Amino acid sequence: MKKVIIIGAGFAGLSAANRLSKCGLGLEITLFDKKERSDFLPVIPDCIGRGINPELLACDIAYSCRKLKAGFIREEVLSVDFESRQVSTAQASYSYDFLIIASGSQTNFFSNQDAQDYAFSLNSVNDVKAIIKALGENKFDNFIICGGGYTGVEAAANFWLYLKKKGLIKKIIIVERAPAILGPLPDWMKAYAEKNLKNMGIDILTNSVIEKIEVNKVTLSTGRVFGNPMLIWVPGVRTADFIQKLAVNKNPQGRIVVDEYLRANQYCFCAGDTALFGKNNNFLRMAVQFAITEGEHAAKNIIRSIRNVPLKKFRPLDLGYIIPMANNRSCGRVFGLNVKGIIPTLLHFMMCVFRLKGGGRC
Repeated sequence: MKKVIIIGAGFAGLSAANRLSKCGLGLEITLFDKKERSDFLPVIPDCIGRGINPELLACDIAYSCRKLKAGFIREEVLSVDFESRQVSTAQASYSYDFLIIASGSQTNFFSNQDAQDYAFSLNSVNDVKAIIKALGENKFDNFIICGGGYTGVEAAANFWLYLKKKGLIKKIIIVERAPAILGPLPDWMKAYAEKNLKNMGIDILTNSVIEKIEVNKVTLSTGRVFGNPMLIWVPGVRTADFIQKLAVNKNPQGRIVVDEYLRANQYCFCAGDTALFGKNNNFLRMAVQFAITEGEHAAKNIIRSIRNVPLKKFRPLDLGYIIPMANNRSCGRVFGLNVKGIIPTLLHFMMCVFRLKGGGRC
């Protein structure tokens, strides 16, 4: 019986486990994750403004594994030995015939200990529950969003909606190191989102960084000081600690460069945020749709490897992307078309409902 270990029980890991469980080869499938539950991240910011219950976005991993007839070990992977084909945790070492690394990503604090101590993250159900609990105390005068990417823009709009519902007048500020928000996205989308955010009264401070974080004060590189702040730290993500130690080709985030079959080596495949797939410096972005299809494709190629048939190249299908904003003036590109307003907002929630329920995660 071949042993397949999957590190990570997010979109990619569960998608891979689902495919492997149906192959009829009698595989011993084991998922590793340090968490008890798998979080549905695409709707996490909406819990702040739209009042979605965060508990609805968490799926019990053990339950999912039982449905898939796969084992679940709730332990954090500390290292992977490609030579001996072993995965190690603090408790034990486990051997594998094939490995899928799908451990997702985590908040990147860039070694800023003050940010780790005082800032709120927005990368899990527990993170947003902590934010909602703190908001209930109504002790903040300023809401500082560190990072003007996808999550930063979504978070800022949802804080605006939260304050509007409560009838509170507070300052919301996006602090972005780059000259513009939303990084590599098209100029029209950046301009549309920036205008929309400003119409909500949200300040956007580009070419700025947070220089000092204190208990009741945040100081920017421009010298501006904000008192009684809630600091939301979303400037970027990185891969798990054990990946940082692997002697493989990685990008600055720690994403592992994979070949056209999604392999890091003959017996190790990668999927989701862990995998850096592409060529000529044109790599797939981190997205749910790619995590799901990569997980499934990695599993298919493991099945083909066991059956000694040629592997298939991964050919991604990009359906598009949406920047949802809580005043329903969202924007994005879907099926090659630019979309604005309520339509992309509705599409965002339609796809989330499908993936949460119809997608069979729980």
